[in-house]
Amino acid sequence: MQEDIYILFENYLQNKMVFEEKAAFEEQLLNDNDLREKLKLYKETTQFLKTKYSQEGKMFEENLKEIAKNYTSHETISSKPKVISIHKKWFTIAATILLFISIWFFIQTSNPKYTDYNEHQKAYFTERSDVNESLQQAQDAFNAKNFKEAVSYFERTKQTNNLGLEEELYYAISLIEINQYDQAENILNTLKNGKSVYKEKAIWYLGLSKLKQKEYSKCKEYLELLPESAEDYQKAQRILKEL
Repeated sequence: MQEDIYILFENYLQNKMVFEEKAAFEEQLLNDNDLREKLKLYKETTQFLKTKYSQEGKMFEENLKEIAKNYTSHETISSKPKVISIHKKWFTIAATILLFISIWFFIQTSNPKYTDYNEHQKAYFTERSDVNESLQQAQDAFNAKNFKEAVSYFERTKQTNNLGLEEELYYAISLIEINQYDQAENILNTLKNGKSVYKEKAIWYLGLSKLKQKEYSKCKEYLELLPESAEDYQKAQRILKEL
């Protein structure tokens, strides 16, 4: 529920999280563009209210005090229109902000998400006899979805051996997962422009890379290149229909 997200954001911004909870949340922010953008919007919205309506907030507080005094002293209702006016003003402000946030979330959720399509095939480099220890570690880290570790092991492997085309593909996927888009796309474009069996996979992941970055027009350009015979053609069509 969106209310749960707002509570989570507020606890984070007010530094009310315990160390483990904060670390887990910041790791999630690192890997989730949608969550980062929602947090950014929440911060901007709350700051907007604080700065633009700080004076009205003081007036609202004063009116609450006035209400309490009027209630206890049983004064006439002549002051009520002013109180109602302030209530209405704040209700309008709150309703406008809520509408703005709701529209923004609707727009965001109407587009396809990278996380709906990032189920990667497992790596099986170690079936070959010439696999070194670093490459085996890269495989294990990738399959465990520890993509930052996988990248480290891929790069360690590259120091002593050239990566094969399959390994380059999985290296690029790992880079996308940790938001190293330029490096990933350089590798994928090389595969895309070649004639190997990984050409279509490279096109698919170029599309996913752009999807994760919310570069939807570029995403469409890549996915439209996939032929009907491609393994990921049907998934690509679903994304294209949602864009």
